[in-house]
This record gives sequence, C-alpha cells and structure tokens, in this order.
Amino acid sequence: MFVCFLGSFCVSLKAQNSNPLDEELVKDLVDRHKRIGLLKQTTQGYRIQLYFGSERTKATELKLDFTNNFSNTPAYLIYQQPNFKVRVGDFKTRMEAFAFLESIKEFYTTSFIVPDDIKLPKRDLSNSAKGASGNSSGHFTSSEVTSITANITERSIRILPQLNEPNQEEGKIVLDISVDSKGNVIKAEGPTRGSTTTSSVLLQKAKEIAFKTKFSEAELPTDSEEIYQKGTLSVIFKIE
Repeated sequence: MFVCFLGSFCVSLKAQNSNPLDEELVKDLVDRHKRIGLLKQTTQGYRIQLYFGSERTKATELKLDFTNNFSNTPAYLIYQQPNFKVRVGDFKTRMEAFAFLESIKEFYTTSFIVPDDIKLPKRDLSNSAKGASGNSSGHFTSSEVTSITANITERSIRILPQLNEPNQEEGKIVLDISVDSKGNVIKAEGPTRGSTTTSSVLLQKAKEIAFKTKFSEAELPTDSEEIYQKGTLSVIFKIE
C-alpha cells in the first residue's frame, strides 16, 4: 500500500513539474532578470581603491588629483556611512586591474584592487542579450604572459594582435601613442612614465604590438580634417 502511495506521489510530482504554466513562469522570470541586468548597466568586476576614510575633503582632493593625472580613467567618490571611498577604473578581470595598478602605484602607494560592480562598455549593452562578453574599454589581455592596456578617451581596442612568441625578459613598457580617426596607431614612442624597464628588446616588441593594435573609429563630422588622438598603451611582459 505504501509503495502504491509513493508511486502515485511521484507521478503527481512529475505532472506538476511539467506544468506548461510553470515553465512559462520560469521563462518570464529569466527574461525579466535579463532586462533588469541591462537596465543596471553594471557587471561584476574590479576597481582600484585609492582612499578609505572619514575625511570628505581629503577624498575629494584625491579624486580630483587622479582625474587630473589620468583623465581617461573614470574615478568614483563613494559614501558609505561614515566613510568615503575613492575607487577608479572599470576592469572585468583582476589581471586588467593589476596592470593598471602597476602603472599608478608609484603615485598612489596605498592603492589596491577591490571587487566591485563596474559599468559596462557601450558595446556590451547592445550585445548582452546575445551572451557577448566584451572587455572594458581599452583594457585587454592577449595571453597569460603578456597583458595590454590602453588609455585613450572614448576609444576601445577593436583588434588585438596575437602574441605567440615566448618572452625572454620581464617588465612593463608604456608608450605614448597617436591614433587616427580610423583606429590605426600612427605613432608609438617610449618608454615613457610608468615603464619598469628600458630593454630595447621589449621596447621593440611593445612598438610592434602597438602598430598592430586597432582601435574603434572616432566619431567625427564628415567635413572634419584628419585628427590624431593621443593616449598611452602599456604592455606587461612575463616569462612563461
């Protein structure tokens, strides 16, 4: 008798689980969750924290100082009673955040990486429903042994060179670059401020990477003259 009851219960449970109304409800909840995610325009990632404390004036001054020195990287002043936080950048991976931290830690010696909700780049907002997984504007990792970051206003990396050759030296090369309206790098000079090595081998590699990197096209009026936009490109080399 117990067996019959258990069998009837299982059949009933199976029938409930296959209820078309329940399946429709689940689908509706999933779609609603996706829509809310798009409206939020944020995702899980990382930022660099420059300050944590109760002094609002100090936090504001530090944020302004960072903006003056690194105008192409967003800075955020966050208040969580009773403290203020200054956080910068929108990095999807810890490696991207680490690469940027390496370039600023000599100026902001107490800065460190923290998990945070970051803003999605514009191209992610249009492709999120399709499952696209783009990178934060201007920040990419091409391999486990070489990471590339770019800092140039409203321009994102469109094409990243494939790096297959192993590195024999380690270090970071920062280049001053000029990019034309089509996204081509037409000048790359360095090593500049933020570099950790002056190796001629790594400098040559970094310049080759820069000239092979393609950025998004600039939004310019059709009657505008050719405009070269300036920024920086950093390459961190590691030995496998």
